[in-house]
Amino acid sequence: MEYWDLLDKSRRPLGVTHPRGRQCPMPRGSYHAVVMIITVDGEGRVLITRRAPTKRMYPDSWEITCGSVLAGEDSRTAAARELCEETGISLSENAVLLDTLVIPQAFMDIYFNRLSVSAEDVTVTLQEGETVDYRWVSLYELDRMINCGELPPPVAMRYGCVRRVLIDMIGRETWESGEPDGVSPDAPVGRPNSEKEETV
Repeated sequence: MEYWDLLDKSRRPLGVTHPRGRQCPMPRGSYHAVVMIITVDGEGRVLITRRAPTKRMYPDSWEITCGSVLAGEDSRTAAARELCEETGISLSENAVLLDTLVIPQAFMDIYFNRLSVSAEDVTVTLQEGETVDYRWVSLYELDRMINCGELPPPVAMRYGCVRRVLIDMIGRETWESGEPDGVSPDAPVGRPNSEKEETV
């Protein structure tokens, strides 16, 4: 069983660990830490993975690597572990923390992991029981998939919060804007999510 370090609303440790799982609801007013890692190859393509069909939440959906910070870990250590476990890729020493989102009962740290090589030179090793497929997609294609509902709403929301910063960091020339629907790189993506945010 996995355990989390509980935090208060200011992200100060409460000195308490808590087992993961719906059967063990977190105490009211407590939080835990979660990480999301946006990995981009040398040509500006984003790595997405498909969740295993056996997953309870959003089975078979495409997602961006994410997971919980375990008890005793710091955020960056958790990001490196999650990325390696789910894809076999190492977190770059130059990986940047883009933003921290506060979602119900969690702090979500979003990292930008830029690789120096093309996707064709990257070996992706999928984690049995977690991920079953992967793709490297352009920012335009990722926008299209989000707008078509191919990524879970919570994942789309988190990506949307850092999307413009990401486009500026990768370079707008990598965003394929010449598509028939005329979407602009400055246009919002996704649909408003009225459902309760859940950690996936």
